[in-house]
Amino acid sequence: MRKLLFIIALLFLSTPVMARKDNSTSKEQKFVNPIFYQPLRPLSSTVGWAYLTPTSIDFRTPLDKNIVNATGQCELVENEQDHITFLCDITWLNIAWLNEKVKKYYTYVIKDLFSPDCLRIWEFTYKNVEDFSQDAQHASKYCVTPLSNISSENY
Repeated sequence: MRKLLFIIALLFLSTPVMARKDNSTSKEQKFVNPIFYQPLRPLSSTVGWAYLTPTSIDFRTPLDKNIVNATGQCELVENEQDHITFLCDITWLNIAWLNEKVKKYYTYVIKDLFSPDCLRIWEFTYKNVEDFSQDAQHASKYCVTPLSNISSENY
């Protein structure tokens, strides 16, 4: 009888531990810096809008932000206050000859305050970690509203 009670007690004690482990693995990822939840407005006519979540990227065409150009399922590799890095499987929708998924890294780095309503974010795209370069020539440039200019209820 004692052994049976002991086994039941062990089961009860181990159940909450297992439940906590399951909750921690299924916990939704969040960006450390909420600035990355904003739509990235292009600073040139060659780059479209970009929408980021911790698990996906959505690129829109340069001429119409309502037309999806590419989508990607991503893994958040780095999640820091001043930058994030994804490893994504991108599917280009509007390029007929490129109908397969492309695996690439995307790093978004907060650069500087370009104007009172524009905090610049640079996007670097590369296939291998060794190819990462923070050269401005290789960056797509975006703009977001600084958090100080946004009401806190949005985040």
